[in-house]
Amino acid sequence: MDIVEAALAGDLSELTMPSVAKRLGVSHSALYRYFADREALLRACADHVVRQTVWPDTDRPWREFLTDLCDVLWSSFERYPGLAQVGLAVPGTPPAIIEIVEKLVGSLTAQGFTPHDAVLAVDFISEVTMTQFAMMAAMDKTVSSADSRSARQAYQESWNASESLVEGIGDESTWHGRGWLDEKITIMLDGLEKRVIG
Repeated sequence: MDIVEAALAGDLSELTMPSVAKRLGVSHSALYRYFADREALLRACADHVVRQTVWPDTDRPWREFLTDLCDVLWSSFERYPGLAQVGLAVPGTPPAIIEIVEKLVGSLTAQGFTPHDAVLAVDFISEVTMTQFAMMAAMDKTVSSADSRSARQAYQESWNASESLVEGIGDESTWHGRGWLDEKITIMLDGLEKRVIG
């Protein structure tokens, strides 16, 4: 557990075995007795986070707990820098994630979803939240060593060049915090409601 906690103390997207070993005061070769490689350690970190997280109450109406799922995921990504990026890039799914998805899917099917639509709904919420978080986290990064603008400034300048799109893009809040996440989730849930209820 000490290794996982040491890994979680830094940005997971930048994790290296030597950096974790340095936090623990051991040689990085010692870590390989417990984890075969960086990806195995990252999966263990994700599993640990999932087991420590308080997940939405699935005894409530499906729309409520799927909205809460988005919020819980976002909070986890804020608490553990790099977790969203790891979720998008590291292959394999930790057992704890399978367990929580089974619980969520079970509640959805009990509320009238087909098994396929239930899995699709959980996957969509998770993937859109992860992707949006990773995108918003990247907005503050510098474009390049030759271009000191933030990624946010570069995107804004590009999109603002189109007069026909400026109004559709929205105000400054579009470029900060959760961006369009809540609107995307609402559109998805509206569509699901029509599909499930008819």
